[in-house]
Amino acid sequence: MITLLPYLLFHYVVCTLFFILVQRPLFYAYNRASNKSVLLPSDVRDIYRYGVKTDLKAVSYITGFPLIVVYVCCNIPLCDPFWPLVICDVLLSLTIGLAVVADTALYKFWQYKIDASVFVYLRSLKGAFASVSIGYIVVALSAVLLMSAILFGMMLIPLCRFGHAGYEGTLSMAMRIVFFLVFLLLAAGLFLIIRGKNHRPDSPGHAYYGVNQFYNHCALNPLYNLIYSLSVKDSFDKQFHEFDNDYCSCEIKKLFPTKGQTQVRLLRTDRPNILFVVWESLSAHFAESLGGVDDVVVNVDRLSNEGITFTQCHAGSFRTDRGLVCLLSGYLGQPTTSIIRYTRKLRNLPALPRLLKETAGYNTMALHGGDMDILHKTEYYWASGHDELISQKDLSSDAPKCSWGIHDGYMFDWLYDDIMKKTERGERWYTTFQTLSSHEPFRVPYDRIKDDKIANAFAYTDDCFGRFVERLRHSKAWDNLLIVCTGDHCVNCVPDEYRKPTGSPLSERTHIPLLLLGGAVTGHKVIGTLMNQTDIAATLLGQMGLPHDDFPFSRDVLATSYTYPFAFHAYNNGFIYRDETGVTDYDNVSKQALFGRDDVREHKGKIILQALYSDLEKR
Repeated sequence: MITLLPYLLFHYVVCTLFFILVQRPLFYAYNRASNKSVLLPSDVRDIYRYGVKTDLKAVSYITGFPLIVVYVCCNIPLCDPFWPLVICDVLLSLTIGLAVVADTALYKFWQYKIDASVFVYLRSLKGAFASVSIGYIVVALSAVLLMSAILFGMMLIPLCRFGHAGYEGTLSMAMRIVFFLVFLLLAAGLFLIIRGKNHRPDSPGHAYYGVNQFYNHCALNPLYNLIYSLSVKDSFDKQFHEFDNDYCSCEIKKLFPTKGQTQVRLLRTDRPNILFVVWESLSAHFAESLGGVDDVVVNVDRLSNEGITFTQCHAGSFRTDRGLVCLLSGYLGQPTTSIIRYTRKLRNLPALPRLLKETAGYNTMALHGGDMDILHKTEYYWASGHDELISQKDLSSDAPKCSWGIHDGYMFDWLYDDIMKKTERGERWYTTFQTLSSHEPFRVPYDRIKDDKIANAFAYTDDCFGRFVERLRHSKAWDNLLIVCTGDHCVNCVPDEYRKPTGSPLSERTHIPLLLLGGAVTGHKVIGTLMNQTDIAATLLGQMGLPHDDFPFSRDVLATSYTYPFAFHAYNNGFIYRDETGVTDYDNVSKQALFGRDDVREHKGKIILQALYSDLEKR
């Protein structure tokens, strides 16, 4: 029995070596395009120096399982621990292999390490696999099996050498006591490695050592980050709590005023019919009129010269689940969670469709060509006041399909017909239309831009949108119609050639178009006021003469109270704060600015986070 101790020691060592020799080089090699610096020997040293801390913690979790198997088997008479340990190691290898491959593959799109949020996306397997091809899935599964086989092969070395050593017959009572004490000692050792000197495990930030976020992510063990994120409780009021509550409350009211008189009139009528187009990943990167590349969203650029264009609107977050709430509830995105997951809280959020329905008698509808059950969108659309939900399952089975559902061309045609019916009936209506074709894997029935599938996907939706607007322009619906067109967030895999020469990589991914079109608009106007995506709701309500006091993080940017323009963007455990003085990209894990260090901007960003999470707890 005592000879099983070398097995546990060597098991610990080979698992650690797997992360050092296999996982970390694989992660760097696959994602090296994310590194904008030259990798120096000192960088490699620091990545391993700081990363080994989380490697040891992750392996301590892993080793707990064979330790339990060994203890149980040695207390069962004539029980050979070899095969139970084989089963244990197979399961561990598959789990770790899956985590390693998922972390490596998803980083290209997410730009952060795998964490508990991955399980939200896995609630719908259709949504989880919609962005990738069958070939990609086969390659990914093969990679998982390969990583698992490599790890299991390494685990077999100590297993074959020492795995039968505990097969010694029945233990005497004295030996049982000794073995129990040894078990407690080993368990305590693993516990101390995991916990360190703190009351709870060290945060992933212990692997962060510099301002190069890619190197920090190379250092951080993916399994430890995943386990740690699962241990974080959903108690929000103590998260990001740095200031006195009264002081924070006073400061947040200055940053987000909810009163004020609208100074600029944009609409011909107080009660237009409203179409809110939530364009998947629509980014300023592709709009020449906003300083992006030319010849992509040509209709957006053209229509920018006809309607109301807000040239400095910035997305509140980086995912659709956050973006929808930013747009329709004027509620800031959260860096460590997404309020849309907490369905009990959704009805307590303010919501533009609900307010229009209850105070102005609008009939409300949400339209999406995909599966609304993905990411709790069904629950949110109902809770935010939509009377009717139309999704892929409600539409023709013959409609042209893509990975995520039905292509935008068909959906714009369906929407046009629906608007015509409502116009004939004389309804006052509001519709949220969420597009989907401009999403990975960017395969669309359109080929105007042949050498760039990402740009071509946006050009496709732009073509559909342009033809849709022109049809409406010549219809009876036009005169009383307001079209609000914007993105749910920026595209998260924008190629390097689209990047601007200044700013941090993340800070360049927040700028989104915002257009107001239709016969209800007074005419062409360009508004260059810096604003947040969350401000759209209050600004629109201000134009309609409706209250927006219940929208704590949404400001009427055309009101007298909007005296300090700024934009706040939350990404995975970090934020970007932008005002007229500059841009700060702040990482909450390492507690440092990755770009644009400024005490004032960092201070205001932290106040916003504390107020946001305090409000989130109360919802």
